[in-house]
Amino acid sequence: MEKCKNTVGQQRNHGTRDRHRGRHKSKANDDESEDETDAKNSAMGTGGVMYNRGNIISGPEDSLVNLLLPDNVEDLDKEFAFSFLLSSRLFIRPHELLGRLLLNVPEEEPLDRLVALLSIWTNTFPYDFRDERIMCHVKHIVARCANTGLGDVVSELLSALLNRLTELEQHEKELRACQSLVDETELIKWPSATQLAQILCRIERNLAKHIGPEEFVQCSSTVHISRSKKSENKPSVSGCQSGQDSKKTCNLESYLDWSAKLRLLVSNEILLCNGIRDRSKVVELWSGVAQYCLLVGNYNSATVILESLESPAIARLQATWSKLSTTSQQLDCMQRHADGCGDLWIKQTGGNSDGDKQQPQKKVAPSNIIPKTKPNDWVVIPVFADIVRLAVQTREECLTKLPNGHMNVAAFYRLAAVVELYTSI
Repeated sequence: MEKCKNTVGQQRNHGTRDRHRGRHKSKANDDESEDETDAKNSAMGTGGVMYNRGNIISGPEDSLVNLLLPDNVEDLDKEFAFSFLLSSRLFIRPHELLGRLLLNVPEEEPLDRLVALLSIWTNTFPYDFRDERIMCHVKHIVARCANTGLGDVVSELLSALLNRLTELEQHEKELRACQSLVDETELIKWPSATQLAQILCRIERNLAKHIGPEEFVQCSSTVHISRSKKSENKPSVSGCQSGQDSKKTCNLESYLDWSAKLRLLVSNEILLCNGIRDRSKVVELWSGVAQYCLLVGNYNSATVILESLESPAIARLQATWSKLSTTSQQLDCMQRHADGCGDLWIKQTGGNSDGDKQQPQKKVAPSNIIPKTKPNDWVVIPVFADIVRLAVQTREECLTKLPNGHMNVAAFYRLAAVVELYTSI
């Protein structure tokens, strides 16, 4: 009888192994079929540039640089130009790239092709032109276009660039002013949850719009980790890859600092309360702020607030939470909603009792900071730390050249997709 059972068991095991072999074989066949399809759709263009379904996927550095200056201005691929200008700085400094492009156009030829590229460059990467080395090349371009029909075009281009850089300087000045303010320990009398959420939305949008695409390439690979753990007084501008220029802006770090400071603010405002009743009101306030932020699509502020409410310092306040059973259920629901929206965005791209504290003197927030509801408050702002993390991961793919030494342009496109979606907010 036991021999019969062993025989049956062996047959079942053989059958299971056969099924597994069949699955692995089928999967291997599918992979081979996909590779064969890609191979059939792949083609080599001029200069060894590889195409797949008409899209550039890889190529030698020099050949890819030449593609930025096609024979006809109309043939300039703006998507490729943005992707290459973004990721090529991992290997070529921007001023070196512009210098090479300028040398590729003989003195006797017009610069219409280079001016067309420069228009895209100054519009999408204006912060590159804070470097005197790249501006030396720009001055040479201006001199060559002075007595041609391109003179007015270049003049308008530089005027728009100056406006962007002036706006950046003003923004940096405001950030420095905020950092120089002395921290207040007084409990603030906040406006309503809706009004406070609208203020947060405006702050988020203002910080986001000043982030340059190149900052995702130049930032430290651990910036999203260090900034989430602590809030520093002054944003860091270090963290560039070897061989790259140092960062000239710190808007990305400032945004991460803002998230860290908001997280601390929520916790501190709750812990500064004297008594369970006042503390419960503050928890309900920030819960309402998070709910409204989710409603209008400000997932960054909403997630930061929810993380703060779930932090150990706040979660331990059992006496307070016992009075807020409904609020706790709402927070759980909001957390699931925020997590789901964050995952969707990435797929589209890529136990002690309460302690009493003395209640300090309250101060009233100025009434002029309370905004009215406007339609432009409704905008999708994803969780910024997740975007930085995704960009850093994709950047590693861009850094790795193919075995034949070619640049991985397919990875350039993936990084550009992540960055462009966020910087278009």
